[in-house]
Amino acid sequence: MGYYRNKTVLVTGAFGGFGLCFVSELLNRGASLILSDTPENVRAASEGMVQIPGAEGGRGRQVLSLIPADLSSAEGCRALHEEYRDLGIGLDMIIHNAGIACWGEYADVPPELNEKIIDINLLSVMRLNALFLPEIINRCGHIIYVSSVAGFVATPFGVAYSTSKFGVRGFAMALHGEIGKHGVRTTIVYPFFSRTPILKSRTFGNPAISYLPGFCSSSPGHVVSCALQGAARGKLHVFPGFFSRIMWLASRFHPVISAQRKIRGHS
Repeated sequence: MGYYRNKTVLVTGAFGGFGLCFVSELLNRGASLILSDTPENVRAASEGMVQIPGAEGGRGRQVLSLIPADLSSAEGCRALHEEYRDLGIGLDMIIHNAGIACWGEYADVPPELNEKIIDINLLSVMRLNALFLPEIINRCGHIIYVSSVAGFVATPFGVAYSTSKFGVRGFAMALHGEIGKHGVRTTIVYPFFSRTPILKSRTFGNPAISYLPGFCSSSPGHVVSCALQGAARGKLHVFPGFFSRIMWLASRFHPVISAQRKIRGHS
């Protein structure tokens, strides 16, 4: 797809489920990439323990830098920006993909973990945008946010995660109202359940979660393909797949659906 050719793209959470798919798709579409993830994941990629998909042959030269960053703190976000700035190259696009989760009743989850989820999933997005916006505005760039269906359907047993994704949606839409006039595009992506490691996040207590059948979950590759296609077409909201869109429509026509999806033992 020509939209991404010769663009320089920063991908956070680059070595997670969606992240690796974004990397592969963007390399195939001719983008140059700056990849950021936790220091542990970047080290594994640097040492070849994690393969960068799509980087075979000459495409490996399209990966401009691997930047380790702890996005749970303001200092970590500033360090990422400083390493980018030292590269001396322009930036056309940010894909805010980094995120963590845990499951369990709110009272059972350690408060510091709930706060870390907010720090990484929401505050890092706000902090990085504050740092990178001058460059993005100067280049009439594009910001892509990976939110979630949990960003418009309040999700019991994932309170901090849902809160963070609601926050990402609100932040992205409000900021779009300011930066759209500068030619900056915004795209927000709302995956339903997808087969990524986040589904296996730590669980606390004994939450009465009713798990959905496998056919309800989507592949990470499908989500990323829909996201990039929608972004290239200038869409603000991207609903990758039937279940994502049907939940959006249901929430519009019946707002109290966020009370919520049926959970065993609850009405």
